[in-house]
Amino acid sequence: MKHLIISIVIIWAFFQISSLIWSSKGQPPSATFTRLLEPPEHRLLDPYQNGYYYLLGFAAAYSLDPAKVGHEMWLETTAAPGNSEFNYDKPGRSELQIQLPMEQVLPSWNSQNPVREFRNMKARLQTLTGRDHTLLTRYERWLAMPFEDMGFGHQGTPRFVEIFVGHRFYIADGFSRQTALGMQRLTKDMHTWRSVLRDATTIDTKVMAQIFITDDLRLLSTLLSQPTVNKTVLAMTPNIAPPLTTAESSLRWPLQHQFTLGVHGEHTGELTTERQTESLDTHEEWLASAAHLPKQAFRQIAHPHGRSFLGISLRTRETWEMYATYYDAMIHAEETGQSTLPKLYELAGTAHQGIVESLVSPNSFEPDWDPFHYQLRETDARLRLASLQVVLRRPSAQTTVPNRLAQVGSSYYDPFSGLPMLWSPTQQKIYSVGKDRYDDGGDVSFDISVPAIVSLAPAPKESQATAPTRPSVRH
Repeated sequence: MKHLIISIVIIWAFFQISSLIWSSKGQPPSATFTRLLEPPEHRLLDPYQNGYYYLLGFAAAYSLDPAKVGHEMWLETTAAPGNSEFNYDKPGRSELQIQLPMEQVLPSWNSQNPVREFRNMKARLQTLTGRDHTLLTRYERWLAMPFEDMGFGHQGTPRFVEIFVGHRFYIADGFSRQTALGMQRLTKDMHTWRSVLRDATTIDTKVMAQIFITDDLRLLSTLLSQPTVNKTVLAMTPNIAPPLTTAESSLRWPLQHQFTLGVHGEHTGELTTERQTESLDTHEEWLASAAHLPKQAFRQIAHPHGRSFLGISLRTRETWEMYATYYDAMIHAEETGQSTLPKLYELAGTAHQGIVESLVSPNSFEPDWDPFHYQLRETDARLRLASLQVVLRRPSAQTTVPNRLAQVGSSYYDPFSGLPMLWSPTQQKIYSVGKDRYDDGGDVSFDISVPAIVSLAPAPKESQATAPTRPSVRH
């Protein structure tokens, strides 16, 4: 009798699960679901002129064209479903690879007086040979190329270490020759990476753009904190570092990209090899470390492969429709400037699930996009702080720094609090409260701070003394 009851329950469960799965498959997708799976439109027709492919093949052998190598790697992932990671193991594809943590790439970058250090390295920088010379020349070539992120819907993570090395050599070499040349290169670098940030369709590219922008800003803030600052640095900074635009701070395409990977992963995920996964982890680990993100940040937004029953995915259309609603809500929150992102449980209550569906397809996975959301605000805060460093060095009739930080305008307020940036007279720093939204006195462990030298001399003309000083913004 016991075995009979068990058999009946199993048969009942089989028909219930089969009915659940196949009934959901027969339902037409919603407009939101369909829209989230639509890839971005492509503008560049010649792949060899697209800086994205050049970036993929950046570490290729001296004799190879990085753009052609990168395009070949991309085509391989397109032609073989499930083989979605970029294969750097083929001969020549990573001949110039570098295994270095970020802080060991040109350490003088983070010195107290980097320009002086760069000039001491002038002879070395102007006579680079071998791999270093190739990375520098390739980086200069890459900066001159149009860029369109072709990673949408692809699992692979490009190698970025060699790009980072070329970036630092490029700017350091400019400053070693002349401050004006260094600032011109810094400006070009910032504008290029902000374009990449604006047009990124994957979270990897979005994060990498911020790594480069932040690296440039740290160098710039160090230059602005010197006792004597070159007039060229002061004059060019406001045009380099205006606040992020709505497009630059949007996570729309990275969110759609990750949703697309989750939906398509139901069919191709089990074909991914363990070696490819380890390789992907290595590249993402470098990105997370360089961006000061949690170590598992990228894994915490990747949908795990769903459970299956007799080879059939147990994730129903209703499940993915709910995720579509969730991703759409996150996109809306980002684009309307909301300080926090919605949570899945806030939306899950509107989805109607039966007992069996709840058992076979529980909505236990909630992607954690908060680290990436806060990283964009941190990047915005650093841009605003750099401009404010220039403001505070200008003569002003205002006798207190807080008044000057308040009168400069809301465009340069703290993106975390919506209030003016804060001033620490003991540390001589201006700072943002950071993602915890608590005033920690400029402590770099919690707040985002930069040194500031303040000029309190009255302006030469009365009209200048009564008007608030604002950094110019390039439109």
